[in-house]
Amino acid sequence: MEAIQEKAKLADERIQQLKSLIGTIGTRQLDPEIYINVLQEENTRLKARVQNLVDEMVTLENQRGVTQQYDFVNKTPKASTQSTAQPEKPVEVAQPVTKAAAPAAAAAAASSDQQDTKDKKEKKKKVTKEEKPAKPVANTAIDITRFDLRVGKIVSVEKHPDADSLYVEQIDVGEEKPRTVCSGLVKHLQINDLNQKLCIVLCNLKPAKMRGITSEAMVMCASTPDKVEILEPSSDCKPGDRIECEGYNCSSPDAQIKKELSDQILPDMTTNDKGEATFKGVLWKVANGKGAVKSKTLVNVPIK
Repeated sequence: MEAIQEKAKLADERIQQLKSLIGTIGTRQLDPEIYINVLQEENTRLKARVQNLVDEMVTLENQRGVTQQYDFVNKTPKASTQSTAQPEKPVEVAQPVTKAAAPAAAAAAASSDQQDTKDKKEKKKKVTKEEKPAKPVANTAIDITRFDLRVGKIVSVEKHPDADSLYVEQIDVGEEKPRTVCSGLVKHLQINDLNQKLCIVLCNLKPAKMRGITSEAMVMCASTPDKVEILEPSSDCKPGDRIECEGYNCSSPDAQIKKELSDQILPDMTTNDKGEATFKGVLWKVANGKGAVKSKTLVNVPIK
């Protein structure tokens, strides 16, 4: 394409020279025969250049898949033979090219290609920008909506091999495999008080190593300095059932929370005078109407 433009520029310069020569006629003596010979020679040269430009333009258009609609040799329109494999974009019909118009036609073709490319890029950029999903608004509340609380079933319990105060439990919370949880309950509960029991588990607490074993959740308990009891849901609950709290949207908890955040939320969690778990006085309830969560005997005490 650059070669075509360069040749077109040279042709334009030659035409300007001829125009200048014609303008000087009458101001100086010039043999008419010589002038005619010069014009004929220049005309032959221009025709050859125009034909070269036309040939190059046709070659480029054929490479782009543009069907020629004009026979430049016989100077007659061609019958339309557009292939079914042609692109859906309408084909621009090439107009008969004169010796003066050929450079302009080549330049117009190049300009059209550049504009098509620019339009496609702009359209793609606009679609990508429009389809990009909006970022969800982060939950900054310091309340129960940040907690992923679920019903769990303790499927096995054993003492921690390197910590006298810790149990290591395997707890089913409705996932592919049980989670490993370390709980400091040895001084308060026997293994039989925990094994095969339903409980409530905080599932999105950041995992932490406890004497070499990574704890992946926390068992929620009603707690006093002298006594601790696990919070238990009704017997018809299943591992993985979610805990809800009226007035709070608990459907989208954080993927993970740090202990520093949980320590800010836990002080608002207590049992009421019936031993039922609450957040700021509002009852915890198992999803799908499966009832409240209770401590066996501990009332009006913190939940930890």
